[in-house]
Amino acid sequence: MLSNKPLDQFKEIPEIDRQRVVEFNQESFDQLLTFVDIVPDNAFDLGYIQSNFAKDRDAIIQALINHPDCQDMQFEIWDFPDPDMRFLMDEILKVLPKVKVQADKKLIFIVRGVENAIGMTGEYPPMLVDFNWVRDAYPVKVRHLMLFCLPDYAITRVANFAPDFWAWNSGTFVFKTPANTRDDAISQTLDASKGISNCELPEKQERIDLLQRLLIEYTPSNGREETHEDLKTRIRVLNDLAIAYRSRSEYSTATYYLKQALDLAKDDEDFISLKANTLYELGWIQNDWGNPKEAIAFYQQSLELQEKIGNLQGKAATLHCLAIIYANQGDVEKAIALYQQSLELQEKIGNVQGTTATFAMLGQLLAAQGDFEKALNYLQQSLEILQHLRSPDAETVKEIIADVQAGAGL
Repeated sequence: MLSNKPLDQFKEIPEIDRQRVVEFNQESFDQLLTFVDIVPDNAFDLGYIQSNFAKDRDAIIQALINHPDCQDMQFEIWDFPDPDMRFLMDEILKVLPKVKVQADKKLIFIVRGVENAIGMTGEYPPMLVDFNWVRDAYPVKVRHLMLFCLPDYAITRVANFAPDFWAWNSGTFVFKTPANTRDDAISQTLDASKGISNCELPEKQERIDLLQRLLIEYTPSNGREETHEDLKTRIRVLNDLAIAYRSRSEYSTATYYLKQALDLAKDDEDFISLKANTLYELGWIQNDWGNPKEAIAFYQQSLELQEKIGNLQGKAATLHCLAIIYANQGDVEKAIALYQQSLELQEKIGNVQGTTATFAMLGQLLAAQGDFEKALNYLQQSLEILQHLRSPDAETVKEIIADVQAGAGL
């Protein structure tokens, strides 16, 4: 939805963070100050603030608003975050009449969020096509300076797919990302203690946005060389983005990122663990997609790499997933054998959650085969652990045990 965000609702960026971004980009900030100063009021002009992270972008905007040289300027901040938006001018005309113009101040419009409609892939996004069609309306309808805040890929797409609108551009001010911004994003995503699948929807979307920004930062551009560590981080980001989209059942997008990760990892010995994770995720997606044969192939490739590097946890998880597929196909004996292999590894590394889940799955399969004694033994072990952990899943296992006992006539 469109919103016109007044300054008193603007999330405040701490002064120390604003200073850090500005000082790291002092030349660009000084050029931006000069630009907003020399553009006459009541005359349309267009500029771009290039910043890849929302936090840095907002720090730049707030530093601009608070600067002594800008106290005779009125900044109106417009958010247009709708990814399905096609007609930006129509949206601007909805909010333009609501602007309360302050006397004796130069009016400047700052536009945020349109990168969502611009998109990262595909040719001629509808919004950019419309940019070209209505470009001559902007000097007539807006008649003030507009500053678009966009990440680098979005600015490139504006230049490529809306060249007529781009021709209005009087200045592009490039703000590089400070190291601490990237580090913070990594700690909130790649190094976060909670997996994205367990996040609530707003937090999940925030994590996805940060991952997208990290992907921009770690993708080489403008001749910048990519270090080995940068490449490793890029593969990690691609894998995590895939997991995020898989958690939203967006399997095509998840596969798109995973295949990029796979291409980057190639046969580099330093990336075997990352490649194994990528293959594991591809297996998971294919299984969810209803393609068990393809899923098994990816899981087997992942398993080979997990064994090569001695990753017991990865191997146990992959065996568990393979067991699920074979159980669903009716090959119970093979499924039980795989679960038992997985269980042995789970117990060896002390993975309580994995052990509990495998106990429960083994118990249900053995019960289906009529081996009630072994089935109840596994289920009881699962129940004891869940009760110790005070997990709500204990009630589910209790019900399963009751059903098995009833089937066994106990």
